[in-house]
Amino acid sequence: MKLLVILSIEESAEDVRKILARQKVSVYSETDVFGFQTEEHQPDITNWFAKGDHRVYSKMYFSVQGKACVNRILKEIEEFNNKKDKDRSNPLHAYQLDVEKVV
Repeated sequence: MKLLVILSIEESAEDVRKILARQKVSVYSETDVFGFQTEEHQPDITNWFAKGDHRVYSKMYFSVQGKACVNRILKEIEEFNNKKDKDRSNPLHAYQLDVEKVV
């Protein structure tokens, strides 16, 4: 089993929901996230959140799914990001983590 985590800006929320629906994810959680990027710390992820102390309304989605399903979602997200303008800020970010034990 894999834990899938997807991060997006608010404007891409419907795109993420459509990806999850196309990949037959029937159960997932979605929560609001406020993203910040400070001048003191610049992470390696460029254009993830707004520069300065501006708040960006974002979404986080997570679900536990089988490996094949997560791989399909990651592939579709990669294709989604590649179809968008290369200069586009705030692409979708997705991560998979191993679930070692389910109780």
